[in-house]
Amino acid sequence: MTGGFLALALLCPAAEPTGLQKGDELTFQGTVEEANDRVGSRFRRAQKLEVRVLVLDTKETWVDAAVLTLLRRSDDAVTGAVGKITGGAPDKTTPPAARLDLVRVHSDGTVHRLLPVGAPFALDAKTPAHVLPAIPLDTFAPFEFGMFPPRSPKDTADKPWVLASADPNRPAETWQAQGSEFVTAARCNVLVANQQHADWAKPVGGRTAWHRADAVWVSPLDGTARKVHRVIRHRDGLATELVAWVEVKYELKDSTRVIGRGFDRYRRDIETAFTTAADVAPFLPNAAKHGPKFFEARLQKLDAYLEESDTTSPFREAVLAVRRQLDAARRGELIRRAP
Repeated sequence: MTGGFLALALLCPAAEPTGLQKGDELTFQGTVEEANDRVGSRFRRAQKLEVRVLVLDTKETWVDAAVLTLLRRSDDAVTGAVGKITGGAPDKTTPPAARLDLVRVHSDGTVHRLLPVGAPFALDAKTPAHVLPAIPLDTFAPFEFGMFPPRSPKDTADKPWVLASADPNRPAETWQAQGSEFVTAARCNVLVANQQHADWAKPVGGRTAWHRADAVWVSPLDGTARKVHRVIRHRDGLATELVAWVEVKYELKDSTRVIGRGFDRYRRDIETAFTTAADVAPFLPNAAKHGPKFFEARLQKLDAYLEESDTTSPFREAVLAVRRQLDAARRGELIRRAP
């Protein structure tokens, strides 16, 4: 697993590899709060977080799912020199930032990000898969997979267990079970983890040190988390005071199963958004070089799809996000590729 990232697995050693079934839809809601007290860049920012998971298919040894992460600005108070330039009031009409990922969770607890080609895409053993990007330690990631908690080895009981990091610059994650609590009327097992920079306990001049703490409340019914809480904190130099922090909190708000035509509509939105984004991604960093006509043709095709598609589909936001990228590229704006 990548370092600094929740090892993804659908856990429940006493059950089948997963309790999730094709069409299961999980909706999580919460908040993301960020703060920076460094001189010249002080700010406070709050955003509403929604993560929607749709199980696309299940096999004997894995589960494939689409994960849509949405961020909506709820507050953006900027102070100091930056505030004089940008102002502190958020634009109420700003659409949500949207990120769509496809993941495969294996029965042995490993997880990969899927990168199928073409639409309708085939999800099988030959589907290209890559390691997951690591959670950044200085800001909120555009993706969120904390609802898939780490897998507890069968022989650990109440003892801590270690998840090794593939990133040499990050320490391993040490997890431990800490009893159980009720969340959304379900008894959940509580798992906690801590990671920290080598200088966290003894600050060193000229260096930034960080500490990350995670807690997940896992339901034994299907192995997914009902609640997730993560805090990342920063210190600079010899001072012990915090100079920056990021706090992420969310809970399961709805769980349902989508079947028939409803599932087909959701999947079409997912396939359209994913394949269109993958098709144009190589051209976005140099949009001005390719010219507006290159992107206008793709915009017209996407607009035709949106005109005839279901406006009530929650995964329509992923299609609209790709359309905003195409429109920005048509205007020659610089767009950075996501990890």
